[in-house]
Amino acid sequence: MPIEGVSNIVRIPRLGKLHLGVKTTSERTGAEYPKATDYFVVPDEVATIYGEKPTELDVMFPVEDPDQFAQQWLRAYSLTQGLVCIGDGSNARRKIDTATGAIADHETQTWEWRQISCDPQECPEYQTKRCRRVMNLQVLLPLVPGLGVYQIDTSSFYSIVNINSMIKMLKGVFGRCSMIPLTLALGPIEVSPPGQTKKTVYIMHIKSDVRLAQLAKVAQLPPGQVLIPEPETEEAPEDLFPPGVLAHREPPKPPETELKELPADDELLKGWAIVKETVQRLKVTDKQIRDWFLRYGFDIKLSDFAKDFPPLQVTNSILSKFQTSLDTYEQRQKEKGQ
Repeated sequence: MPIEGVSNIVRIPRLGKLHLGVKTTSERTGAEYPKATDYFVVPDEVATIYGEKPTELDVMFPVEDPDQFAQQWLRAYSLTQGLVCIGDGSNARRKIDTATGAIADHETQTWEWRQISCDPQECPEYQTKRCRRVMNLQVLLPLVPGLGVYQIDTSSFYSIVNINSMIKMLKGVFGRCSMIPLTLALGPIEVSPPGQTKKTVYIMHIKSDVRLAQLAKVAQLPPGQVLIPEPETEEAPEDLFPPGVLAHREPPKPPETELKELPADDELLKGWAIVKETVQRLKVTDKQIRDWFLRYGFDIKLSDFAKDFPPLQVTNSILSKFQTSLDTYEQRQKEKGQ
């Protein structure tokens, strides 16, 4: 017999990372900085199949939920503290020095995560490029030996829009996006940044050389139910964040209004309060909570339910599903006691 909460969990390992740039040293200053490439920078096992500088890779999305395989947030990093802020353009969680009230830096002794407002146009971290939009894309490479996903990080507006658009199109046409043979390509486009002359940049896009009728047949097969690992986000992607930028002197303590804790969505807070009460009343264990949320790729613990605000990735929909599971669990416990 399967064990509930254990036997139905299947995880895919992460096999490696792909990059869109290489580390380069400035001849003038001697500083290291990431230089974009017009090809994918790949590990040896991928190069064996596609060559040293591939511009196209055969890929598949591993699961149906883009929130698992294509997470995208505004992320800020520092050399000493790693990830120090994560937001969506409206709300964010920031690692705050409890002694100074400023963002945690190399002198920080104790810190805590706080929920704050998120406005890239007013944020000093975003203006100094210590914060950037980042998509953590995880894909299967079916022609490469090994079973697992490869992660590739991008901060390109155009790449993020292209990939999101393809995911929506696949779901609209086939009703699904996972395990469909696709091609991840890196190609040139001309852009005109504000105040700058036109330049050529290389962006990612998804395409398929397979006929639509053939894809439709593939899409009729049932998708697998698997769990992919959380993307590596604690350390700054080396091909996106120059060390010199991360080493930039931390800005002074922001105005008090910026760090003022914001009320979360009323409905979300109400749902969070109900779920917290249920968890405490049913004496749900840490293992039960972690196993349930791992289905969605979230590492949420019992200790998180002692906090006033839910973790940033928790939505009303996720809370509703969790409360339903708790209600079912409670009913089963009552039936056993009868």
